[in-house]
Amino acid sequence: MGGEHKKYKVNLFTLNFENKVIKNAFSQSFYKEDLYALRFVIGLSIAMSLAFIFVDLNRYDDPWISIAFRGGMALVLGLFAYLSLLITIDRYDYTQYYGITVCFVVIIGFYVQYHFNSNPSFDIFLSNILTVMVYVIATITGLRFKNAFIIISVAIFSYFIYIPVFNYSDIAIRQISQLVVVYLFSILSSYVLERQKINLFISRSILDEEKNKVESIGNVRNKLFSIVSHDLRSPILSLKGIVSLLNKEAVTKEEFRSLSVNLEEKLLHTSYLMDNLLAWSKSQMDGLIINKSEINIKEVVENIVNGLKLDLVKKAITIDITIKKGICLNADREMILIILRNLISNAIKFTPYDGTIQIEAFRDDISLQIFIKDNGSGISKEKLNSIFTLNKATLIGNVQAEGAGIGLLLVKEFTELNNGTVSCESSLGKGSLFILKFPTKA
Repeated sequence: MGGEHKKYKVNLFTLNFENKVIKNAFSQSFYKEDLYALRFVIGLSIAMSLAFIFVDLNRYDDPWISIAFRGGMALVLGLFAYLSLLITIDRYDYTQYYGITVCFVVIIGFYVQYHFNSNPSFDIFLSNILTVMVYVIATITGLRFKNAFIIISVAIFSYFIYIPVFNYSDIAIRQISQLVVVYLFSILSSYVLERQKINLFISRSILDEEKNKVESIGNVRNKLFSIVSHDLRSPILSLKGIVSLLNKEAVTKEEFRSLSVNLEEKLLHTSYLMDNLLAWSKSQMDGLIINKSEINIKEVVENIVNGLKLDLVKKAITIDITIKKGICLNADREMILIILRNLISNAIKFTPYDGTIQIEAFRDDISLQIFIKDNGSGISKEKLNSIFTLNKATLIGNVQAEGAGIGLLLVKEFTELNNGTVSCESSLGKGSLFILKFPTKA
């Protein structure tokens, strides 16, 4: 069961989910149904106990033992019914323990009544009661298969021992074959019903996952439209306006040169954003192939920094690179480029004028770690938890800075695709530290 959904793998003998989280979710999802079923059985048993008091008045010459037993059983079950009201959803497992307790108390009670009743016509009583009990336990008490199996087995096999050894009766002995049939049928019924519950739970869970996935895709689509309409449209409109002015000879060469500097910067960032969008879209279409090769980290970082020199000079930012030449990483080169370029460009974006950025890398027998630290505006605790998600509302940095949020999402996805982890340490006004960790052994 569960097919390709490995987390829903079930042990076919015990009908337990192998994933503990899924196992708890399954029990919790049927908590109300199981509790209502148990209350129904308890209520029905109370009603039958009271009804049979009147039957016993006419059936037996000395019915008081039976009446006392049935009345006592009704009181005990009434107490159980009241206590069941205390079971809440945060204690959903108690439903199963409660059901087991109720079943054992009732079974023991009937053994006690049979033992102290000397009426010959009572010899068939215990086997008939157990027949009903095991069927009810197997079908409508809401007990898990493994719990029902234990209770039914104890009830039946105790009869096989009790009757021949402690309270022999020819009539009771002849009922053993009947009880064996009921036992096997009840176990089978319990197993089939539990399988149906499991299949229903898995179907519901997969349907919910698909629904959430569709909703997530819808949210991502809306965010992407927002990104395209704002972050891509703005520089294109600026370019269109400048070209229009140039064609109309409405600007001088000096004015055009001044405008083109800002436009070049905007187009450069737009180019990076386009690369991010294309890379992320490709990853979402399940068409991404990881081509690992040996990457010299120092060389890659220096090339990225050289490509961002315009921004560094404009803000008079100093970058301190502390990476030994021989430090290499076996990973997908394009993904590592996108990861580092996004983190370094973000550090530049949110570092103030005349600020500093430190880039360090260390390698040992366990992992290769890359640190990118800035002394910028930092990130609040509230935003820190969601910076690796696509969310336009979780911009990091100062109020003038803009970002689509897709860069850090790519950083996380591509780092994990290369078996690494990314984390961030930051606080407002104290800058940010991004830490990349990649295993050095496959």
